[in-house]
Amino acid sequence: MNKFIKIAFSLIITGIILIGFATYLNNGNIPRFSANYEKKNYTISADNIKNLDLNILDSNISLEENTSSGNIEIEYYTGIEREILITHTDKKLSIKENKNTFGVDIDFSIFSKKQEIKIKIPKSSSIDVHSLNKIGDLIIKDLNIKHLTANSKIGNVYLTNVSISDTEIKLSTGDLKIDNFKGENNSLKINNATGNIKLNNISGISNLNIDNNTGDIDLSSSIIKNINISNKLGNITLNNLPNESTDNISLETNTGDISLFNLTANNSISLKSTTGNILAELNDNESNFTNNSNKKKTLFTSSSTGTVTVKFSNK
Repeated sequence: MNKFIKIAFSLIITGIILIGFATYLNNGNIPRFSANYEKKNYTISADNIKNLDLNILDSNISLEENTSSGNIEIEYYTGIEREILITHTDKKLSIKENKNTFGVDIDFSIFSKKQEIKIKIPKSSSIDVHSLNKIGDLIIKDLNIKHLTANSKIGNVYLTNVSISDTEIKLSTGDLKIDNFKGENNSLKINNATGNIKLNNISGISNLNIDNNTGDIDLSSSIIKNINISNKLGNITLNNLPNESTDNISLETNTGDISLFNLTANNSISLKSTTGNILAELNDNESNFTNNSNKKKTLFTSSSTGTVTVKFSNK
């Protein structure tokens, strides 16, 4: 047993020395075990595609508008330890990234630069997108999408200048940033385990549902009928929601502050924090929240450990 340990230890030391020597020869950069990535392109008419299915292990994904043609154009890199497979069946286009282990489950991707899969789609093409990404960012911009389902294990999700009918986003570890999002009187569902969520200029949404475990949530300059946000650990901030654009607001956090600025609701506002402060600066008359008002509104605030402050623009 001692002899075996000595041999194993010697092999490890030899491997470290070889990697160090190769790094020295490579100008101080750790060499990639898959020395070559081959750049490839795939093109198909957008008329032939209604569904885009992405199953990616360890690459960033970029979806953006194709302004030069009516095709879906894909640019990607494939190598020894990461192989990209593209298949077209009926109206479904699938992109899958496979991991080659060569009989030993060792992930050499830590030594190589993260690759990116670039997908260009005509804006006039409204398709369903389902994305499953294990490690890597998902970036979608300047597109019209019918249905979006995004599941990210480790990585950030960015949506910019998009129009989407139904959207469901789930993150395990990563930030979500949405800017200039237009819906069609439908739902936006977000579930995040660890990460910050920032939403700006969201419109055309009937129901916004956010369930977050750890991270701050920031919503601003948006038109949403019903807002329901639940957070375990982190702050919740709502800012600059146009008058009469929101019917109901329900915010709850276990540990964190809740802040509202320059907004109101047509029906109800509920703010709950177990450990944290609540500050609500409402763009409304205080009389609208009393029994004497013809237009009855309800305002409920609760903080077990923290201060509660409510201010009205007109008393």
